[in-house]
Amino acid sequence: MKPVHKFLLLAIIALAAYLRLYRLSEIPPGVNRDEASIGYTAYSLLQTGKDEYGRSFPLSFESFGDWKLPLYIYTTIPFVRLLGMTELAVRLPSALAGIFSIGALYVLVRILFGNIPLALLSSLILTLSPWHIHISRVESESNVAIFLSTLATIFFLKAISRKRTLWLTLSGLFFAATYYTYHGSHIFTTLLAAGLLMLHHKEVFRIPRWPIAAGVSFFFVAFILVFTLFSANKTKISGIGIFGNPTVVHERIELPRLIHEDPSSLFSRILHNKPVYALITMSQNFLKSYSPEFLFIKGGDNHAHNIKGYANMHLFESIFLILGITLLLTGIKKRQYSLIVWWIVVAGVAPAITKDAPHSNRMFAIVPALAITVALGMQHVLLMNKKITIFSSIVIGLFYIGSLFLYADAYFIHFPKEEARHWGDGYKKLVTFLSIPGYKDKQIIMTSPEASPYIYLLFYGKYNPADYHREAMRYPITADGFTNVAGFNRFSFREINWNSDISNSQNLLVASSNEIPKYIRDDTFYKTTDIFLPDGKAQFTVIEGRRKI
Repeated sequence: MKPVHKFLLLAIIALAAYLRLYRLSEIPPGVNRDEASIGYTAYSLLQTGKDEYGRSFPLSFESFGDWKLPLYIYTTIPFVRLLGMTELAVRLPSALAGIFSIGALYVLVRILFGNIPLALLSSLILTLSPWHIHISRVESESNVAIFLSTLATIFFLKAISRKRTLWLTLSGLFFAATYYTYHGSHIFTTLLAAGLLMLHHKEVFRIPRWPIAAGVSFFFVAFILVFTLFSANKTKISGIGIFGNPTVVHERIELPRLIHEDPSSLFSRILHNKPVYALITMSQNFLKSYSPEFLFIKGGDNHAHNIKGYANMHLFESIFLILGITLLLTGIKKRQYSLIVWWIVVAGVAPAITKDAPHSNRMFAIVPALAITVALGMQHVLLMNKKITIFSSIVIGLFYIGSLFLYADAYFIHFPKEEARHWGDGYKKLVTFLSIPGYKDKQIIMTSPEASPYIYLLFYGKYNPADYHREAMRYPITADGFTNVAGFNRFSFREINWNSDISNSQNLLVASSNEIPKYIRDDTFYKTTDIFLPDGKAQFTVIEGRRKI
């Protein structure tokens, strides 16, 4: 590797680090619900050796009923130990995985194509990817899982080229680690590994003691699947799967049958049933995940994984993506091309079987392959004609600079002010307000238990985990498998009775500002305090209970 290439790679990694670490504790503005859960669970394990349910060092964490996997949570513990229970501690593992992924992608592309400029270009495209920047700046198990998958692929390719059992074992261990990291990897990793074996099975069988490497990998995968796929993961799938909404069967199958003259006829039952609905929905979800609207125009709808006004990829990259896909398909007989095509296709399988598609976090596995594909198309344009190489380089560079400025403006200036409502900034201010000495002994009644306000209060209040284990009260599990907390200590989470609850002077009532009845807000007898967001709008209103004489 020439010194100039080393310099360029280090410069790209430095830029990646800056974009992923700059004001990481401030932007996004406060933790989201999953970040608060993972941070508090890590804190609880650090303090008591138990999760929020009082279970000792589990391998599957019930959380809100979504059953989180263990690797990210246990990785967060030392960061919480060093940095406290803060936004930075929760996000840093993901940010570091995102930074390391830049170097890992360089190595992967260099192994696959033997092309240093293509490897550098792929790393630069990933560095500047809006999708990769944002997911790296939030707690994201999928980000860590894809970093591990990239490492596993690197060691696999090295193992077959040099016939090293150790490297094959390391590949298997990194692949197995993804099963401990992100639920979507149970599908993506399995399919990616299967593709690698299909393409390189002859080379694998020539590696000495390959059954040992395979056995080690299978052991660790089977070990975690006992706790997930065959137990807790059933609840996870039932909650986020296409049948996760309990009304789906009635609205999409039973009601359409009733339109037929004979709802019980064979014809109506053939057209309207679970398998047909599943096939249609999964096909639609799969195609949505590759749509121009999702990739280049709008992105996903989940506020935790997308920012308003910016899609997952830069719009001008669409030209190079189309060209890159064309090059991959025309060269499909080459195994490295086949691998990238396979990677792109199988990344959409797991999101297709879930609701809320297209979903940027669940589709995140595709990002490294997209960076490579765009780089292939871009390099092809740059090398078409030596006379236009410099001109093309300047034009592409200007597009990236312009796009980066637009994204930086959207992300670092508008996003923390305009979208704080979807993050934890308001809860952080609320916890500070409720900690005022005059309010410490008040009973807090807060609405919307389904939004899990309790976890923000635990996280920002740094509530003693041992006390929470004893005090937590929960509602029955919902129809789609989720758990809501009813209360702990002085906090209750339920609907407010505006006639009786407000008459108790020991109560503080907390609700979204738009939930407060007008007659109460207009009554000067009651003391109300608004909790404002950075955009100047109120998120919560706190009302002191008073008895009218």
